[in-house]
Amino acid sequence: MSNNEFPKKYNPIDFEEKLYKHWEETGKFLPTVWKTKKSFYIPMPPPNVTSKLHIGHSAMLTLEDIMTRYHRMIGDTTLLLPGTDHAGISTQVKVEEKLAKEWKNKHNISREEFLEECYAWTKNYGWQIQGQFRKMWTSCDWSKEKFTMDDDMNVAVNKAFVDLYNKWLIYKWEYMVNYDPVLDTVVSDQEVIYKEEKAKLYHITYFVSGSDNEVIVATTRPETLLWDVAVAVHPKDKRYKKLLKAGKKLILPIVNKEIPLIADEMVDMDFGTWAVKITPAHDANDFEVGKRHDLPLNKVVLGKDWNMTEVAWIFAGQNYKTARENIVELLKAKWNLVKIEDHTSKVWYGERSHAKIETIISTQWFVKIEPIVKKVVKWYKAKEFEIIPKRFNKTFEDWIYNLRDWCISRQLIWWHQIPVWYWPDWEMFCAETPELAAETAKWHYWKEIELTRDPDALDTWFSSALWPFSTLWYDIDSNEQNDLVKQFYPAQVLETGHDIIFFWVIRMLLFWYEFTWETPFKTIYLHWLVKDKLGRKMSKSLWNGIDPIDMIEKYWTDALRLTLSIWNTPGNDLKFDEENVENNMVFINKLWNASRFVWTNLEFIEPDIDKLENEIKNNYEKLMFHEKWILSRVKSLSDLVTEAMENYDFSEAGIELQTFTKNEFCDYYIEEFKITKDSSIYGKKVITYVINKLLKLWHPYIPYVTEEIYNKLWFTWDLIVSDWGYVNIDRNLDIERDNKLVLDTIREIRSIRADRNIMPNKFIWLKIYAKNKNSEIIWEVLDLIAGIVKSDNFELVDKRPDNENLAYWVIKAWVEVYVDTSNALDLEKEIDRLKEQITDTKEYIALLDKKLLNEAFVNKAPEKLVRSEMEKKEQARNKLEKLMEKLVKLKQ
Repeated sequence: MSNNEFPKKYNPIDFEEKLYKHWEETGKFLPTVWKTKKSFYIPMPPPNVTSKLHIGHSAMLTLEDIMTRYHRMIGDTTLLLPGTDHAGISTQVKVEEKLAKEWKNKHNISREEFLEECYAWTKNYGWQIQGQFRKMWTSCDWSKEKFTMDDDMNVAVNKAFVDLYNKWLIYKWEYMVNYDPVLDTVVSDQEVIYKEEKAKLYHITYFVSGSDNEVIVATTRPETLLWDVAVAVHPKDKRYKKLLKAGKKLILPIVNKEIPLIADEMVDMDFGTWAVKITPAHDANDFEVGKRHDLPLNKVVLGKDWNMTEVAWIFAGQNYKTARENIVELLKAKWNLVKIEDHTSKVWYGERSHAKIETIISTQWFVKIEPIVKKVVKWYKAKEFEIIPKRFNKTFEDWIYNLRDWCISRQLIWWHQIPVWYWPDWEMFCAETPELAAETAKWHYWKEIELTRDPDALDTWFSSALWPFSTLWYDIDSNEQNDLVKQFYPAQVLETGHDIIFFWVIRMLLFWYEFTWETPFKTIYLHWLVKDKLGRKMSKSLWNGIDPIDMIEKYWTDALRLTLSIWNTPGNDLKFDEENVENNMVFINKLWNASRFVWTNLEFIEPDIDKLENEIKNNYEKLMFHEKWILSRVKSLSDLVTEAMENYDFSEAGIELQTFTKNEFCDYYIEEFKITKDSSIYGKKVITYVINKLLKLWHPYIPYVTEEIYNKLWFTWDLIVSDWGYVNIDRNLDIERDNKLVLDTIREIRSIRADRNIMPNKFIWLKIYAKNKNSEIIWEVLDLIAGIVKSDNFELVDKRPDNENLAYWVIKAWVEVYVDTSNALDLEKEIDRLKEQITDTKEYIALLDKKLLNEAFVNKAPEKLVRSEMEKKEQARNKLEKLMEKLVKLKQ
């Protein structure tokens, strides 16, 4: 794979696809057993099979790949396991739209035919997402790719359901649920969104039976009062204490039947009249109140189609809006309507369908949470798994301590069908397969009978909750796959967004503590949400979405990876700015050019880095000052990056790598190498060693450019499986401390050159004043300093020059630099610079004069402040005088 040519310009388009293909075809992504004998497994959160990857997916893939490449290089057996989700609702909606064009629907074709249509749809579109995965660098094992509707995944889902059912942890019951009329299925609380809408608040009189008293009830839904079962007031409301104590009943308007008055803390004393009607079949809060007070479950007066049902008497069949108008008119006629006022109401809408959600009582399947959650809480407290960042422990606790039973049934087809069969309608047989269900029924009835399978499907999070284990469990009868589970389960890391702690993370913990009595993952790493540069969520309506493929084609894969990995901290949202990607592209080009410089200056590159390291260590005292310094700094960098990787602090590691590469390796060490390469005995060996370690430390972040540079230098595309960039040379803190003085000196001289607009090819006159230990340090590297800052007349002195026209800067106590730039100046630019400074100084003096001539300021401001302003003016005038003198001299 070697190529001796090292192009001047970095162009990844020439090799990225070829390089990825090489990695994959030569088995670099496979979980080969490496030297540590430890495993590192990340189950990739499966994106929807029909979706297009967005910038949030890119952030996820970047972090997972950084972790995987790091652990592969330190010698762990790594597995980044890819997969896709069947996208139950979105796929079914797309297929139904397709069928509608063919004058078909899910009701006039069989379930099997509908499933075939869904499989065909995912087959046609699923390949796109895999191609995007490959385009976006993931070093995952494609031979183990999973799809949530694969046959073996169905086996895992059915087995899990039966196991929980047999433990009495799954049950079927009538309960209050959210119904989406467009999707024609129940949905969870997390799949609905609140919208504020203008509405009306109706104040209705409920007369007290057998007295002249009354209770005023406020409601936004008068159409449901036909089947009210009670009126609730707050127990602290003193107005109703006598009525409650006497056990008084209320007369239900229109219906004219008695209902109880009850006290319940659910009543919001900041809403309406502090008295609410209780209709358990149409409100989740009312349903809970009904259970607490043992109230009868009222009939469903409003159907799924938003029309009044047959129990609504004369209003049956009317749309709820029409029925509301008619009921309000009747209340007016009976003197029960007190008033109508404007009100802002919170209304639930389906997150996917945008349809108005109705709360209804329906028979559904549930997972009993309380017995399972105790195990999770126990091991959470024992710190068997950790959450990064730690501040999300509070979010986790808010969820885990307040979980309710989980409704797992959905009225959809393109999901895992519930493995329960009936005969005829009441006797249930739960089994992993139809054959086992039929066999159980035959044993039960002593004859063969025809069973009917439950038409409902399982919530998509049920199958997703099995993901860390079921992805490894290809065939429960295969020893090979069981070995795979033994090797990799539990996963070392689950990496996902902090917005789905409840949806996915907690449910995986619930299931796998129940099934295996151990955590499914040791670390939960919660990444950030990617927002636009203004901090807004990306959405179609704002037209601020970012297509990662567009970014890659414009700025390269590695530039996008670097942006997503270093411009963040764990759990904090990332403000994505395209300018940062462009800047990182410039940086990558800088690394390429620096590496090419190394390549052009080495006749031979030692392939055995361990041998090279030992040679450098054995001859350490023969190294030059700056060579010892760069070795100490790369040792420090290696230790810091390694520690940050182990602590999942990828941002800190990336920033340190970038700072070292730009500020220390490129801006200083390479310049020092240029000056000393012919006189240094070990200079070429040191720079070879440093670039090798640097490429290895960078590889998890920017794999393409580092692998290609590695290929140019060492003639192989095997950086991905090389040893990690450990440095086994001790740090030299004395050298680092001394060289800081050297770097500060160089930095300030460069600053003077830039400030005076000295052309890069012009040389300067330089004197460095230093005493004591500082003098020894500067003397050792004086030639290097002069070479880097371009001085052809330089000297180390122990007495300050007395020429006031020299530019100077104090580095620290007893170290000062003096520069005569007169022969190196661009005269016109320097004159313009002085004129600009003169103008700015005059404007500053004018501002101070205005303040000091203001009597109110002088009389009221503290004397100390007035004196300070006067001193500033005097300093500015002195500065102006010197600037004018310099300008006159330059013009002579």
